Amino acid sequence: MRIGSGTIATLIKMGMLLGLAGGLAAQDKPSTTEQTASASATQESTAQVSAAQSNESAQPVAAAKENNGAAAGDSHVRIVRLSEAQGTLAMDRGTGKGYEPTMQNMPIVEGSRLQTDDDGYAEVEFEDGSTMRLAPDSRVEFPLLVLRSGGAKASTVNVVRGTVYVSLENTQDNEFTLKAGQAAMRVTPSTHLRVEIAWPKMAVSVFAGDVQVQSGGATTMVGKKQSATLDATDASKVEVTKKVAAATYDGWDKDQVDYHKRYAARGNAFKGGGYGYGVSDLNYYGSFVNSGCGALWQPYFASAAWDPYGNGAWAYYPGAGYSWVSPYPWGWLPYHSGAWTYCSGLGWGWQPGGSWRGLNNVTNTFAQPLPGKTGQVVSNTGVVGPPRPPVTPISTLVMANRTPLVISKEGQPGNFVFQKNSAGMGVPRGSLGELKGIASGVEHHGSASIPVYVEPRGPQGAPGTPGHPMNSAPVALRQGSPNGGSPNGGMHENHAPSSPSGGSFHSTGGNASGGAASHAGSGAPSGGSSGGNGGRSK
Repeated sequence: MRIGSGTIATLIKMGMLLGLAGGLAAQDKPSTTEQTASASATQESTAQVSAAQSNESAQPVAAAKENNGAAAGDSHVRIVRLSEAQGTLAMDRGTGKGYEPTMQNMPIVEGSRLQTDDDGYAEVEFEDGSTMRLAPDSRVEFPLLVLRSGGAKASTVNVVRGTVYVSLENTQDNEFTLKAGQAAMRVTPSTHLRVEIAWPKMAVSVFAGDVQVQSGGATTMVGKKQSATLDATDASKVEVTKKVAAATYDGWDKDQVDYHKRYAARGNAFKGGGYGYGVSDLNYYGSFVNSGCGALWQPYFASAAWDPYGNGAWAYYPGAGYSWVSPYPWGWLPYHSGAWTYCSGLGWGWQPGGSWRGLNNVTNTFAQPLPGKTGQVVSNTGVVGPPRPPVTPISTLVMANRTPLVISKEGQPGNFVFQKNSAGMGVPRGSLGELKGIASGVEHHGSASIPVYVEPRGPQGAPGTPGHPMNSAPVALRQGSPNGGSPNGGMHENHAPSSPSGGSFHSTGGNASGGAASHAGSGAPSGGSSGGNGGRSK
């Protein structure tokens, strides 16, 4: 499915989450029947993804570690984040099954491979907040993700096909290398670039910063607002021009860059130990609340009955076992660091801090009352302990549902409905304005709606490079109307809560949670500390 200028319903369908139909398993104590159903459903989804992928051969992930630039003393325990997933995506995590369904917040380890279908969009976020984006019909590999003995993080990404954007933070000691064919590109800090591959041609366009391109034994510097064209059949041919031509997905990429710049700036309270990824989403989808349990971060649209582990998935990683993956668009840092705490009358909140937990990320991050505080785990949450992974590997991706999944979404064309206890599920990233005020309406009335419209980004149908599929540029869901203003009078508070899209969380190989599209939005960041409950739903 391609995203064109269709209805908002089409947009939501693509960008929503992993589907809600089919059999699920992995409750706290799954029955044998449930385990069998889950394994069968996952195998079926995997088979569908395998059938849909290209005929390129699938090599084992372990093979990618050979001659990958690792040095003695390097640590290979790094994980990076699949921070955005729309449409059809697949990832090879080294489970022996090749490309499998994936979802937002899925950890990416050294040796992993990621691909998008012709309707797929993905973003990968690194520890310092640097990002890489994959447009439709793209594939990348991660042969090197290491922590050097001196503390620097070294990342190498092979671009196999398609269009890839990279935006690096100004972290001076880190190393970032892109490879494509016979070319290796050393990307300097604070660089923003685009790589397009239509074999045998490859184009590197630099929006900001500079890149050292090594090809055919020679090194070529490509600077700001310059482009280099390479020929895979002749490594000595590197042509540099002093211009950057517009491409189909530039508008989509710019929206992502703007979103991170806007919301990451308020993220100092979250950062610790060199981990800054996920900060933008925490600032957009929630805020700190001062309560009797201290300062806790809470997502908007979450009542005291909401359960942070009510929905999710167990992803299997060889050598590490099962890792918990949250479907929420902000669900990264709160599930790999800090602690979830239940505060009586307020509900669950997350306290940053503590050590970083990679793939083994559940037990120590789960729900313990703060020492000396009044908060305590109570029975009406339905949570009496941390979720438990399957005892034995029954599938490489197992869905887990304690509670029905609530989704905010378009109620009817041109009208987006925010639901209590959706906790941001289904809300597009950054494009619907300030969520804190909307959350206040949801708190009092159970739901609230705003007028929305679909806005295309970039030239519709323009090819990125010769030979590249004629995909339409992505679209964004915006608040208000195309001619400005709010045709329906702004936000409407629904006094009788509308029926949420409940049900179980299910994977169909893409369409992770987090909204219909990724785009920069209007309104100020919502991070920081608030004196009250921050517009929380009770």
